[in-house]
Amino acid sequence: MNESPNPKRNRRFILIFSGATDVLLGTAIVLVGLGFFPIDIADYGFPLWVILLVGGLIFISGVWMVAYNYSRLDE
Repeated sequence: MNESPNPKRNRRFILIFSGATDVLLGTAIVLVGLGFFPIDIADYGFPLWVILLVGGLIFISGVWMVAYNYSRLDE
């Protein structure tokens, strides 16, 4: 039959997508900080440790958001 969509499940999928985007963004920032991409961070005036810290925090929070919301899809 035709089931009505579950708004909580849809919200979880949106949060999973957002977390996955954060994981990719954090990974890109860390790789820029480590020199894998040809972007010179010194031109923007940020110390290297700040870039690595911010990228790492974005990556970790994205992984947490994906894992938490993926584990709660049954609700």
